[in-house]
Amino acid sequence: MSANASPTMMMPNVHFFDFNDEVNPIKHPDRFHVLWQLDVSRPPQRKSDGLEEWKGIFEGDLVLFPSLLSGGEEFEAVRFVGPKMTKLAPEGDVDEVLPLLTAGIEYPEFPALIVSMAEERGISLRELYEDHFNTILQSQPPKLSLFDILGRDEGAYAEFWEDVPVARRRRPPSGSPWRFSLGECVWTKTLVGRSLTGGAPPDQNRQEEL
Repeated sequence: MSANASPTMMMPNVHFFDFNDEVNPIKHPDRFHVLWQLDVSRPPQRKSDGLEEWKGIFEGDLVLFPSLLSGGEEFEAVRFVGPKMTKLAPEGDVDEVLPLLTAGIEYPEFPALIVSMAEERGISLRELYEDHFNTILQSQPPKLSLFDILGRDEGAYAEFWEDVPVARRRRPPSGSPWRFSLGECVWTKTLVGRSLTGGAPPDQNRQEEL
């Protein structure tokens, strides 16, 4: 199956990963200033044997690295999975990576590539990501909702989705992309996209445990 399109072709999944100590960007702060490229040729390590079979990571999915959370900046540890990047390696093999694109800091910001993806699929960003963002927020203290993050103002909440903030690169990357392998990550869990839709309305905090 192609690595650049979700099997559902619509609803993204949310993947939770930990970094191995030797690759954790917390120990290499310069990695936060360059593009992240994920090599998916190897499957992730598994946190427990009780996890289901790894089924892949796809364009449009969300990735959460809880170890990168510093508190008060709810989306700093979240990345969008961008469209597959392919090039021909010197030995003639096809080299494929998935870019992991920043998702904002205190509130979500959408990379232009993700905005284009939604337009191509004919589905709104709200349909794709509203419940997913709430799920991510509920996975970390103090278990807020996106409605909370946006000041519990119904007008501001509606405006956010009508005119979503698009991430603008403030400066060019300060170095070469950081390429790392999925095999260097520890897979904690995946929340399947279709199971996240149709949740509580935005003015209600969902308190269920994930």
